[in-house]
Amino acid sequence: MNVLKLTRRALAMLCIALIFCSGCKKDKQRTYALLPPDPEDVTAQGALSVSIENTGGPSAAEGSPKVTDGDITTKFLIFTYDPTFWIQLKFKQAQHITSYTLTSANDSPSRDPKSWTLSGSNDGSAWTVLDTRTNETFADRETTNNYTFTNDKTYTYYRLNITANGGSALFQMAEWRVTNVPQ
Repeated sequence: MNVLKLTRRALAMLCIALIFCSGCKKDKQRTYALLPPDPEDVTAQGALSVSIENTGGPSAAEGSPKVTDGDITTKFLIFTYDPTFWIQLKFKQAQHITSYTLTSANDSPSRDPKSWTLSGSNDGSAWTVLDTRTNETFADRETTNNYTFTNDKTYTYYRLNITANGGSALFQMAEWRVTNVPQ
């Protein structure tokens, strides 16, 4: 008799559970809006090249690798600035760059970048201008300015064309950093 009572109770509980569960049917898939992915500084992943090198070469105390070494107290310096001068990063995988920073070096604002374009390419030949800046200044020495722009494409090459500096025959810059936003 106890077994019969237990079986009836178990059957009744099972029926109640089925009634509740039948009301929990998912008719549509749930989606959740997540935060966008965090931007990532990918500068170190790129291979650096320049159109004009320091006279002492890339291994000089102020050679081109200093512009992407992550240290704002070092600098890249050239003694023969030309308005066709560029600094370039080539990546193994295409990057979605939407911001970058430039950092002024330790001395002489007349050597700082003043006007430039940032361009992207996937073959190193055909370039798309992504950002143009004119008459920019730095508030002080070893100061980092952040620049953002709209970009919906990925590129393997990013080139910073320095079209004007502060008026000096020399050019200097402490850092150029680029930020990838995963798509």
